[in-house]
Amino acid sequence: MKKILAVLVTGLIAVAMVLDAYWLLLMNKGSTTDASATTTSQSTTTDSASNSTNATTSVSSSASTISTSSSSGKYKDGIYKGSSVSTQWGNVQVKVTISGGKITDVTMVHSTSEDGEGRSQAIAGQAEPVYISETKKAQSADIQAISGATVTYEGYTQSLQSALDKAV
Repeated sequence: MKKILAVLVTGLIAVAMVLDAYWLLLMNKGSTTDASATTTSQSTTTDSASNSTNATTSVSSSASTISTSSSSGKYKDGIYKGSSVSTQWGNVQVKVTISGGKITDVTMVHSTSEDGEGRSQAIAGQAEPVYISETKKAQSADIQAISGATVTYEGYTQSLQSALDKAV
């Protein structure tokens, strides 16, 4: 009986986390309010299908860099591709454009929205634009995770940080 109760509670928590993530993303969609007000920090996510916490991500090096002369700012101007990061939902890789020493653009070279299953594709597809926007505001990889999109966050920030490390 205790095992059944534990499984039910875990399942309810997972469902609540997913609903929370969708609610936050839907509230942010179409809104012109500050995206940072809709993000929350979370270190683990439970996958309701397998009842397991986030898998450890691993980083593989497939980096390329196009740099130009340095301008005033924290980073050297250029386009920097981050490492490809393997997550439980697929690979994540970003490309960062630095202009005037600042992050001006982040694009997804590879995304879990391409590899994952339906639910993970939907979450990544909604979370990635928020992560990109927050990166431009923070001018670093130091951004907060969206509840329910932690795997995407971990892959995104690891790839982003590897790109930014090349730009200093």
